[in-house]
Amino acid sequence: MQRAVRALLGSRWPLLGMAGALAAVVVAIIVVATGGSLAVAALTLLAGLTLVGLVVVGASAREAEQRTRKTEKQLKALTSAVETVATSVQAVAERQADPTGGPLAAIIGAQRLDAAVRHDELVALHEELRADLHATLTERQLAELSALANLYAMLGADDEVPAFGGFAASPRTVLRLASLVRRLPSDALIVECGSGSSTVWLALACRRAGKGRVVALEHHERYAALTREALARHGLADVAEVREAPLEPVTVGGEKHDWYAAPQWTDLRGIDLLFVDGPPGSAGPRSRYPAFPLLATALDDGAVVALDDAQRQDEADIAADWLAEPVDSVRLADVDTVGRTRFFTASR
Repeated sequence: MQRAVRALLGSRWPLLGMAGALAAVVVAIIVVATGGSLAVAALTLLAGLTLVGLVVVGASAREAEQRTRKTEKQLKALTSAVETVATSVQAVAERQADPTGGPLAAIIGAQRLDAAVRHDELVALHEELRADLHATLTERQLAELSALANLYAMLGADDEVPAFGGFAASPRTVLRLASLVRRLPSDALIVECGSGSSTVWLALACRRAGKGRVVALEHHERYAALTREALARHGLADVAEVREAPLEPVTVGGEKHDWYAAPQWTDLRGIDLLFVDGPPGSAGPRSRYPAFPLLATALDDGAVVALDDAQRQDEADIAADWLAEPVDSVRLADVDTVGRTRFFTASR
C-alpha cells in the first residue's frame, strides 16, 4: 500500500508526510489551548508521529531499493565479464588443441607447442612456484613487466616480437642477456641452445650495439622455421642464424644424452656468450649437461655462460657439476642468478 501511495504522490510524498505531521502537532496544540479533550490531542500527536515514522521508513526503503538496483547492475556486469573471459579461454584452448598450430602459431612465433614441451612448462612452473613460495605474484609480475618495458626502450622493436610466456626465457633473463651484449667484443659470438623469442631479442641487441652475431641451435624443424620468420620480419638475417641440429646420442662424463648434432656446432670458436635454454627436459634427464663439457674449449676467456630454469633440480645439479668439473683447463665461476637463470663466467 505504501508503494502504491508513493507512486501516486511521486517524489513529493516525504514532503507531504512531514507537512501532515506538522499539521497534526499544530492541531494538538490548538485543542489543548482551547480546553479541548486531551485524548483528541494525544491521538492527533500520535497520528503526526506515525506520519513521521512512515516518512523515515519510506526513505530508508527507497535508499535500500536503490542500493539493490546498483548491486544487481554490478552483478550483471561481472557476469558478463566472466562469460567473456570464459569464451576467450575456450577459444585459446581450442587453438592450442590444433595439432598444426593454426593461427596461434603465427601469434606466438617460435614458442614450443608440442605436448612434451607443454609438460616441461608445467613442471617448470610448479618448480618456480615452489621456489618462490615467499614471493608474491604481484612482485614477480612487476619485475617482468619492468624488464619488458626496458627491453622495448633499449632495443626499439618496430615489428611483432614472439611473445614471452610458458617455457620461453623470461623478460628479466633476456634483459640481462641484451645488456651483456653491449659489453662484448666487437666480433662477439653469441651461441644459444634452443631458439625462440630470446633469439630475436639478442639479435636486436646486436644490431643496436653494432656488433656481434647470434647462432641458435634448434632440434625442432618447425621452431627453427618460426624463429627464422621472426628474424626476417625484423631484417635480422645478417645478424642471427638458426641451425637445425637434430638430437643425437652422445656420452659425456660417463652419462649418455641426446644432444645437438655435432656438425652444427663444431665450427663455433670464440664464444663470448653461451645461453643454454635447451634441449628440453623431455629429451631426457639432465639434458642440458653436455653444453659446457662439449663447448668449453670454444669459450673465450671471460665468456659468460647462462643456464636457464636453474630452479629445477636437474639444472641445479648440472650447475653444481659444471662448477666442480673444469674441462680442458676451462673453469666456471658462479656470478649471479636473475629470475630463473643462473650466470657464470669462464676462465682458463
